[in-house]
Amino acid sequence: MKIRIFIAITTLLLSTSLQAQQGAPKHWQVGLGIYNSTVSYDNVSDDDFSGGAISASYAATDNVVFRGTIFSLEHDDFSDIESSGYDLVVYGGTGLLTQGFKIYGGGGLFKDTVEVSGFVESFSGLQLGGGLVYNWDVVAIVFVIGIRDASDYEDFFSQIGVIVDTTVSSNLSLSVRF
Repeated sequence: MKIRIFIAITTLLLSTSLQAQQGAPKHWQVGLGIYNSTVSYDNVSDDDFSGGAISASYAATDNVVFRGTIFSLEHDDFSDIESSGYDLVVYGGTGLLTQGFKIYGGGGLFKDTVEVSGFVESFSGLQLGGGLVYNWDVVAIVFVIGIRDASDYEDFFSQIGVIVDTTVSSNLSLSVRF
């Protein structure tokens, strides 16, 4: 079922991108990709999650891009633990509307909801991030990494004696530009 949805969305995105005007600035990018997050602890094994994500970004200028990502993940070791949520980030860089290699950095917000056997806990906060992008005319490869504020995780896990070190996320996606 997930593969059919992925194929349908990819087909829609590619058909939309082929209709985009050649040479006009392409402000929008919509992509599908893989997403990972890790909660690192000082005194127990890390929690690693992986899965898929849908992202959209809008380059307001050649130097500012707004990016949103929705993710759905599964714990790498325990399949009954799931994570889902979103990132909303503003990045600054140069040449963000043009073709070629780009590096950018910025900050924003995240929300991560973890579910284990009907128990649900949400974590949210600020996030610093950066990205590497290569833009072609109608396609882009995007890699972003986020370093999340760990205070919500620390508050929750300190109740059971677990010390949180860091929380990070990453997303690698193939996007269409229009």
